Amino acid sequence: MRNPTAAQLESLYRLCHLLTNLMFQPIHIVRLDERTLNLFILAGRNEEIEFEVKLDGSFES
Repeated sequence: MRNPTAAQLESLYRLCHLLTNLMFQPIHIVRLDERTLNLFILAGRNEEIEFEVKLDGSFES
């Protein structure tokens, strides 16, 4: 199993803070995709918010 990069962890922290403390949205799952090595975040009351954090810490929604 691989570990997330430092840049991914920093972005993950910022996104989790944004989702829970500013947007008041629940986070359902955080997972490292072993194929792409990107972090995946599924959030929102109806699981409608998705983020993918790439190796360099950039992310897509």
